[in-house]
Amino acid sequence: MYKYIQKQDLPYIILVSILGCLNHFLYEWFHGSAFIALFCPVNESVWEHLKLLYFPFFFISIGLYIVKRPNILPFFYYRFLAVMYGMIFIVVSFYTYTGIIGTHLLFMDLLIYFFSVFLTFYLCTLFQEHRLKVPPQNVVFSLWIAVALCFFVFSCLPPNTGLFFPME
Repeated sequence: MYKYIQKQDLPYIILVSILGCLNHFLYEWFHGSAFIALFCPVNESVWEHLKLLYFPFFFISIGLYIVKRPNILPFFYYRFLAVMYGMIFIVVSFYTYTGIIGTHLLFMDLLIYFFSVFLTFYLCTLFQEHRLKVPPQNVVFSLWIAVALCFFVFSCLPPNTGLFFPME
């Protein structure tokens, strides 16, 4: 497993983790700014907390692309797949452990978040090494945009389903 975690990724793993933790509080710190609400959790729902992984990872990925200039399509496609798996891990892990014990615990939520960041970076390297087939450019960037738009829309108009209900 460790062969897929690159030493040069460690600062980025830490940075995404820190940015995600800060992201948790930005909406409140900016007094409910509508713009900030697009990128930061506006309530305690599981859906909103997926923003803690998605947006910091996305912005760090853009920065890494600018600095390293890898092949653009595989880079962003593999990172998209990885962050989606990371978010799925958050949802499945959260509902599994809360379903078992009947409540949520802050330390478990934090462990799940930090592990999801680690898993996301791990999968980036794994996908890159296995050279998964990459779809066309318009598909790759449409995927990133579609998920971001889902976050934007569902922050304003959350569906009436459990994933979008604030956890108390």
